[in-house]
Amino acid sequence: MSRQPELEAILQARYDLESCEPSQKTECRARLNDLIETALARAGTQSVSPRTFIELIAEPYQQFKRAKRQEERARLSRLR
Repeated sequence: MSRQPELEAILQARYDLESCEPSQKTECRARLNDLIETALARAGTQSVSPRTFIELIAEPYQQFKRAKRQEERARLSRLR
């Protein structure tokens, strides 16, 4: 699925936050928050909070996560 680079970066940052080591959570959360705030500022939408934005991209994120898992399974099966 083709996405915009900015959205792709946000989806990747959210995935990284969910899958990172506990010691990296703060760093990953900060990166995700920075990307979201930058995107919202660029769009000029002050009525959308970062939390609402996360809710709005829930479906694209689920698709992204599914694709990442499929890629990982394919990569692991090639190693066997």
